[in-house]
Amino acid sequence: MTAIELDSSTDTALQQTLDYWQRLRGGRRMPARKDLNPADIPRLLPKLMLADVGQEKADADIPRIRFRLVGTEVVIRFGYEMTGYELSEIDYGNQAEKIAGLYRRAVDRALPQFARIELSQGPTRIIHMQQLLLPLSDDGTNVNMILAVVHCQ
Repeated sequence: MTAIELDSSTDTALQQTLDYWQRLRGGRRMPARKDLNPADIPRLLPKLMLADVGQEKADADIPRIRFRLVGTEVVIRFGYEMTGYELSEIDYGNQAEKIAGLYRRAVDRALPQFARIELSQGPTRIIHMQQLLLPLSDDGTNVNMILAVVHCQ
């Protein structure tokens, strides 16, 4: 079963991360955090983000997401370190609601989510981003982490 299809214009790092996630999950709905081995994907690490999903909601619509790890390329593109920040604290500019919805769907549906996003951080800073969110679960049912891969131009 393929969880999601990416087209040929998608950055190769996203496809490689999706393929890795698919291998890890095998016949399960989604893999667990313990299945991830950074040594398996060293070239992808600069584009990866790993986030904890809290049981409580940050508000009525947004699950509590805290970034545990943020790759160096993502930090450089956004211009600041995001490790330890919550989703609601990240400057997604004019696309904050869309990105929050992407995380919400990944948690609620326990399925990968993909989006192409153009976001403005102030009047002169535009980021063209491809983002793939891959759910992880320790119990096989409830999403407790999100593995995200981000490509920015």
